[in-house]
Amino acid sequence: MKKYNVCGIICEYNPFHNGHKFHVSEARRNSEADYVVAVMSGNFVQRGEPAILDKWARTEMALKCGVDMVLELPAVYALSSAEYFATGAVDLLQKTGIITHISFGSESFEGESGALELQKIADETLTGPVVNKDSLREGISFAAASRNSVVAKPNDVLATEYLRAINRLNAKMKVLPIRRGGAGHSGEGSAMFIRSLIANKKISEVKNYMPAEAFAILQRELCDGRCPVYSKDFDKIVIADLRRLGVEGLRNRPFVSEGLEYKIYDAACRCSTFEELVAECTSKRYTASRIRRIVFASTLGILRQNVTAPVPYIRVLGMRRNCGALMDLLQHNASVPVILSKAKFLHRQECAEKNIVSELLKIENNTADLYSLAFSDSKSRVGATELTHPLIFV
Repeated sequence: MKKYNVCGIICEYNPFHNGHKFHVSEARRNSEADYVVAVMSGNFVQRGEPAILDKWARTEMALKCGVDMVLELPAVYALSSAEYFATGAVDLLQKTGIITHISFGSESFEGESGALELQKIADETLTGPVVNKDSLREGISFAAASRNSVVAKPNDVLATEYLRAINRLNAKMKVLPIRRGGAGHSGEGSAMFIRSLIANKKISEVKNYMPAEAFAILQRELCDGRCPVYSKDFDKIVIADLRRLGVEGLRNRPFVSEGLEYKIYDAACRCSTFEELVAECTSKRYTASRIRRIVFASTLGILRQNVTAPVPYIRVLGMRRNCGALMDLLQHNASVPVILSKAKFLHRQECAEKNIVSELLKIENNTADLYSLAFSDSKSRVGATELTHPLIFV
């Protein structure tokens, strides 16, 4: 079989904007890639929030803007801390058996020299960021105490986690950091900035920051009542579920430690909204993102052991029609099952023997069913779509 250069990108595309299109183009050019494959968070993202558009719309955006295939990062990793998010994504890319390069955005590092600098940092901190214990004792937050003067910006932090994951998993892929342009992670033109424009109904301004193809999809989803989706849309659901779980039920959820289950349950009994609960539980030790991840992971049925489990399957969300050779390559080389149709996969006899596969696929069903309840269009609030939704082809 012919050898191909295939560049992997770990992403959320929440939503897809001009910076993402630049990154895809540069990743393809710098790696001389025949194909670009994106591993993308599904309906919930690493900040512990729902994506503003569902995974199918974001997949379509990516494919129309330069990506050749989109694979889903399961919710158990997508809703995790940077370490487990990166580990799950790198593990998934490695198990495709076809990735020759991995590219990611960085505020501070670029090209081969940047990759070497990041590798040095990752080698020196293989088990994770160095925590300044004196800072912790002085009341500085854990996140701030874990940073150093070299790696403090959001994408740089994730970049070092990718390198640590590559080291731990002995993944064979060339690293290609690409420097982010613009005003940074939350500045003008960023995904966060675009989400704020959408929240303030300044849709006409959004057009300036998104490729035309992606903006057209956003407009369609807005008109059809499937966008935007926010944490507040789940207020009653998550509060009710936390009360139902109780302290014992919360104890085995990811990232719950040091008696945090008591604090969350107490807040759930007193608070009436998601954000009120998050504010009640946030402290210098427990960030708002961590609380959000715990809450949604609990509601979706994610357990602590799910987060640390190796990736057990590869779910394809969509691909470009002219990339049949890429699909053949994936199916021939993948070291875990490749899922194109979840319904057909679940009907296979061998699936019953893979308990972790069935467990994670059930969580993905929960994720889709919960997410759909936030649509303003009542006809779109249907369940079991994970078994019926077709792949996205463009």
